[in-house]
Amino acid sequence: MGVNLKSLVKTKQLDLEDLRGKKLAVDAYLTLYQFLTTMPQLSDSKGRLTNYLSGLFYRSTNLMASGIKLCYVFDGISPSHKFRYDTGEWGIEHEYLIRITPEIRRKSIELLEALGLPIIEAPSEGEAQCAYMCRKGKVWATASQDYDALLFGSPRLIRNLTLAKYRKLPKGGSAKVNLELIDLKKFLKENKINQRQLIALGMLIGTDFNDKIQGIGPKKAVKFVQKKSSEQIFQNFELNYNWKEIYNLFAKIPVTDKYKLKWSEPNRREIMRILVKEHNFNGERVETALNKIN
Repeated sequence: MGVNLKSLVKTKQLDLEDLRGKKLAVDAYLTLYQFLTTMPQLSDSKGRLTNYLSGLFYRSTNLMASGIKLCYVFDGISPSHKFRYDTGEWGIEHEYLIRITPEIRRKSIELLEALGLPIIEAPSEGEAQCAYMCRKGKVWATASQDYDALLFGSPRLIRNLTLAKYRKLPKGGSAKVNLELIDLKKFLKENKINQRQLIALGMLIGTDFNDKIQGIGPKKAVKFVQKKSSEQIFQNFELNYNWKEIYNLFAKIPVTDKYKLKWSEPNRREIMRILVKEHNFNGERVETALNKIN
């Protein structure tokens, strides 16, 4: 899932306190996939899945209590080339069998709006919209597990935006989770490339829109893009896609200015209706979480 730049990036570790007062655009779909695929399969009395609602509510309220201003950006119409596959980072070893249904999307938005958080509907990729908002200075950073936001030009990327200290590994055990910041300008400078070359690099090692070139890893890809133009790079390989078309999905993907960033007080009555009355959440736990928010 996404382009794997892990071996090339140098991250700065943060504490939640470092993000106090900052506005973050959260990749909503990736967050939901994380909850749906890694959390226990919780359901209400009618058999409806509720683990994603639990994840959204408790993570959001804890981050809000830390003084972080969240807005959630939902995907619009994905490009026809897109396929989602796993890199193993969140413990999934196969193509996604769980999709974000219209019902999951609707209930998620309903809960987030009740929490008083802005919802942005992207015309296409949510991460591209997050990156655009960050470039325009509307938010401080994009919050996503994927590095794709860097290819879309997000000046800052926050990874591991969670209160969890450890995450489960695919084959058992756990690994420590650190809140990370990646600065795009520093990343480009350290690897001696520009934004155009970063997109080409991502395409060589594989993105959500195209397969990787066999035999080329991240470090080899850096050397390729440093020495050759995009035309020269891709003419050397047999491709099952139009490289210019894939390139433009990152460079020219649709984004929008038609949104409002307005935060409001949580609607406690509505939250209790959604979680407790409709989906059988524990009322005391919900109240406790809400009481943490200033």
